[in-house]
Amino acid sequence: MLLPATLATANVAQAETPSPKPKLTIGKQTTDPQQVRDYWTAERVNRALANEKRDQAAFNKKAAAATEAGDRKPVKQTLPAQSRPAVSSKTLTPLATSTTTASDVPEMPYAQPVPFPQSQPAVMVGKILFTAKDGTTHGCSGSSIVTANKNTVWTAGHCIHPGDGTGAEGFYRNILFIPGYKKNDQAPKGYDAPWGEWAANAKVAPTAWTADGDMFWGDMAAFTVVPPTGYTNLTDSVGAFGYNFGSGPNWSDIIDSGFPGDGYKRTDMDGYTQFYCTGNAEDATRFFPVDDRLKFDCDMGHGASGGPMSTPEGQIVGANSHGEDDGAGNITAPLLYSSAHADNAIDVINRIGTLN
Repeated sequence: MLLPATLATANVAQAETPSPKPKLTIGKQTTDPQQVRDYWTAERVNRALANEKRDQAAFNKKAAAATEAGDRKPVKQTLPAQSRPAVSSKTLTPLATSTTTASDVPEMPYAQPVPFPQSQPAVMVGKILFTAKDGTTHGCSGSSIVTANKNTVWTAGHCIHPGDGTGAEGFYRNILFIPGYKKNDQAPKGYDAPWGEWAANAKVAPTAWTADGDMFWGDMAAFTVVPPTGYTNLTDSVGAFGYNFGSGPNWSDIIDSGFPGDGYKRTDMDGYTQFYCTGNAEDATRFFPVDDRLKFDCDMGHGASGGPMSTPEGQIVGANSHGEDDGAGNITAPLLYSSAHADNAIDVINRIGTLN
């Protein structure tokens, strides 16, 4: 049977002009939220924290290779235009008022424990636990962020997807967000969760991460959460950061927080304790336009990935992505990097706000 000439012509034209590559990868965690909460036993949590150091060491090695390759040859990608900044103010519950101003924020690259980690506004940052495709358990950090659905967590892309080209099927499983997370040997799971355990639902990451593993522009993601019994939504329960995406990598008086399992020449970090640093973020490689990562002086290490880099006004401008080490898991500098939060971040936050 012969095809109509018009149809044959259309097929040839379509083959020669492939469809544009999607900008976002979207997935869903379909496991019952209570099963996700029950999955995280004390033993699995301990294994997750033990795996954090190995995970981040491999990731830092990959980042170093990408940076070196970028210095030596042009990067074949379309750079974000940064022509449409996405800005949202901080939203907090009435209990969490903030009087911090930029002049109050000193430079503090030596991380300190958050004074009141189970109180607002510190509980806007929480621990993320997840299961990889091989069944191993792992951990990261993340934060509540303002969206229309009021149930969204912002984190690094590698905290919910391996960035290996596996698409929507590649998202990690049993993702759980725990605000107010803190070690408690007397608790059944070995930790406190005074603000509940929030299982993931919808997940969004840029294809720059999921398909290409792009650490310069793609290592960010967001996921919605399902409120546990007794809670209405995440924002009204613990508060939420605003955001300022697409405004470049240079920022004064940044506050960076997360749950590091170790640090640069540190022995007091355990993955259960929230730490923070303060200081200025700057362009990771000046005069190199294909790399607008944020570089921040802070000695937090493995496990802090996904934690927010935020302004004193409570706006996220980056998320901890990687640091520097010797390839064997030993941190070699007190530095943290974030992927540029430009057009990819704007696309993610706009899309996740439409999902539940």
